[in-house]
Amino acid sequence: MTYLRFHLIFNLPLLILLAALTGSIPWAKEEAAAFAWVLLAVLIFTTPWDNLAAKWGIWGFPREKYSLRLGYLPVEEYAFFLLQSANVMLAVRALFRFFPDWQIGLETEIGKGTLICLAASVIPWTFVAIQLRWLRRKAGPKVNYAIHLAWFLPVIYFQWIVAPQLFWEHAGLLALVTAGFGVYYTLADLAAVRAGTWFFDEKQITGVKLGGLLPWEEIAFFFLTSLLVAQSYLLLLPGDFR
Repeated sequence: MTYLRFHLIFNLPLLILLAALTGSIPWAKEEAAAFAWVLLAVLIFTTPWDNLAAKWGIWGFPREKYSLRLGYLPVEEYAFFLLQSANVMLAVRALFRFFPDWQIGLETEIGKGTLICLAASVIPWTFVAIQLRWLRRKAGPKVNYAIHLAWFLPVIYFQWIVAPQLFWEHAGLLALVTAGFGVYYTLADLAAVRAGTWFFDEKQITGVKLGGLLPWEEIAFFFLTSLLVAQSYLLLLPGDFR
């Protein structure tokens, strides 16, 4: 299965379905802007992370499975994290359509206390970074992928510092979206690995796998990124739309 075929099977049909579910509802300017800003942030944030992992060889792509490479990644890989993000946000929009009571119109205010908490959080996260470096030296390359996942954790944490009430009020929605897409993309990824669309370096994963093929780190990645995208979209949406 080529990478393009993977998208034709797992990403594009889902995108069309989710877009159709809310197709009758016009996009407000602010709503479209939030959607676009999240996609831009995903592209900027994920591109160096993904390229670095491919450069290190944590994962790779057989040449016959993709069309063109930019940096260390196939163009289809860039399309993947953008399509996944679009699907997550469209799912949030669809859920708000079918469950309008979930829209509570909560505004997010960033006060002095929030800024102090954000600044103070630098200290524990610096400590975490030091501990991860120690773990990397102690355990060797087998924890490379697991440690690489830490890239996403501070962002999720800082978002909760900024808008704890918003995320708490929408905890059910966030859990549903995270679980749904986490499971969906785990199964899709399992099919891709089985078909040889991409692969993982056995020396840079801990060895715990689903079905003997898919590393737990890859599964965690899809749950973390689905949660991060859903939170980001909620955070950027105007109060009337969330």
